[in-house]
Amino acid sequence: MHLATRLPYHTGVVSGEVMTEVAVAADEAGIHSGWVADHIVFPAGELTSRNTTTASGGYPRPFDEATLESWTCLAYVAGATKRLGLGVGVCVVPYRNPLILAKVIASLDVLSGGRVMCGVGMGWIEQEFDALQVPFATRRARLEEGIAMMRRCWETSPVTFHGQEFRIDEPVHFVPRPTGNVPIIMGGHSAPALRRAVAMADGWIGHELTPERSAEVRRELGAAAGGTLPENFLFVNSRLFNVPGAGAGEPGRLDITSVAQLADVFAAYDEAGVDILLCESTVRTGDALIRLVHEVQAAGSRRGLLRV
Repeated sequence: MHLATRLPYHTGVVSGEVMTEVAVAADEAGIHSGWVADHIVFPAGELTSRNTTTASGGYPRPFDEATLESWTCLAYVAGATKRLGLGVGVCVVPYRNPLILAKVIASLDVLSGGRVMCGVGMGWIEQEFDALQVPFATRRARLEEGIAMMRRCWETSPVTFHGQEFRIDEPVHFVPRPTGNVPIIMGGHSAPALRRAVAMADGWIGHELTPERSAEVRRELGAAAGGTLPENFLFVNSRLFNVPGAGAGEPGRLDITSVAQLADVFAAYDEAGVDILLCESTVRTGDALIRLVHEVQAAGSRRGLLRV
């Protein structure tokens, strides 16, 4: 199992200094990857959509909190780090032009030396789609065709594409292509999302799964794949931690009480078949995230889970 950390893209105060400090600390600690998530805007009024990944159906952060654009963050971090993987979990593909998105990802992968991981999802806030003037009702088709177009661009040049939502009728050159395979990691907890992950993606990303539930979902993914997941299929899970000394955490999240206890948590997720555990602090400040990096480093060292 690899250990990853959330980067400070969505906090009360965002800055290049804090972003760099956290990313460099994670890179130097041997942590596998740094991750951001993806939203362009949030509604200023009442939320009319339901989030299927939270018990309340709402969003866990304030809508008026500063939120940086995901790929811009990773491009910034790429120049400050040497080996840290760069992940978006997940990028809302349907409200982006897939040709432009493919170019952004390929460019970042080339410039970073092949460090990019692309989580993908349909999106769930209809008001966000409305603000971007993108149809919400066709987002599933736009996701599937968007993934197909991006892969076409990354595999061959010249490129044509003939879909219902997206088309490239006249051949175009798409160069450079990524240095290797950019893994597509599907988000979504529903049964259809799990089926899409094994049919279309190189992995799946979940949120707040216990080790026991992680093992169950891995079996469900295997069943959807016909019995066994492909050898290189990535199972990613993010988990929120209350970090000691970082301030008041959130009730119901995992409390880090000692290095030994956190090492045992990591062992349980490793045993459950999680390939990347994305560790997040419930308190999103630069200090809290640096403290989390140090906790992850200490516990990960005990289990041999850090990059050397």
